[in-house]
Amino acid sequence: WQVDTEDLPTIMPEFLKQRTCFDKDGRETISGRYQNEIGWDGSAMRYAAISAESNVLDPFGQVGEQATRNEYDQFVAIAEEYGSIIANSCGGGAVTMTDLDEKFVFMNNQSIYVRSAFQSAILGVAIAFVVLLFSTKVLHLAFFASVSITCVLVSVVGTGVMIGWTLGSIESILIALLAGFSVDYVVHLAHAYEIAKGDTYARLTKAFSDMGISVLNGMITSVAASIPLFFCQLQFFSKFGTFLCLTIAFSWIFANFGFMSVLAQLKIPLKEKGCRL
Repeated sequence: WQVDTEDLPTIMPEFLKQRTCFDKDGRETISGRYQNEIGWDGSAMRYAAISAESNVLDPFGQVGEQATRNEYDQFVAIAEEYGSIIANSCGGGAVTMTDLDEKFVFMNNQSIYVRSAFQSAILGVAIAFVVLLFSTKVLHLAFFASVSITCVLVSVVGTGVMIGWTLGSIESILIALLAGFSVDYVVHLAHAYEIAKGDTYARLTKAFSDMGISVLNGMITSVAASIPLFFCQLQFFSKFGTFLCLTIAFSWIFANFGFMSVLAQLKIPLKEKGCRL
């Protein structure tokens, strides 16, 4: 089966026209099946390739960055081993590893998505803290409200993992938007609590009586508006509907039952006209 280099121009054209034994219809040719493995340009053999498949990665799935990295490192080791064999046996030539399914490209992109998601989340919470501090002018209200937003962020991301989402460009964008979507309810309740008068119990009662029904109606209408997006065919709109529903629901829960409960439990007094109540 070995062919001298000088005989390739006369043998290769006929060889590439031969039918393979893998096609039941008998129409698949050698050149068609191995177009990525045989680098024949019509006059010279530019390269020859060996295809290897991973039992962890597949063309239709997207595994995590670390698992893909482990497979990537193993393929690099195989390429280096073949490179040393060719260098010793053939006297030259370089072995280059390619990724036809672009799994390793996705691995690199996923690393960028993770970094962008972390940076966006931290920046979003920091901006929300500044907005809350400016709105309430009370440090502990801004801090506890920011903690509530952080809990919403963790809950939404955790729920996305539970329902099978993987971190991609869409998910990274949604995480960047998360802090802005979840600040609405908690800032209304915090501001209503701050401008109310009386002790902690009186302020809580006043805040819920003034803003509780508005916050509840806002949550209901926003969740209802997200439901039609569940049935969209475009992946972005479908995921955005799920993201919006989860964010609004968790924001309302943590604002009402988390943030306000912490204020009721700690009973930190607020200054009012130079007095402490």
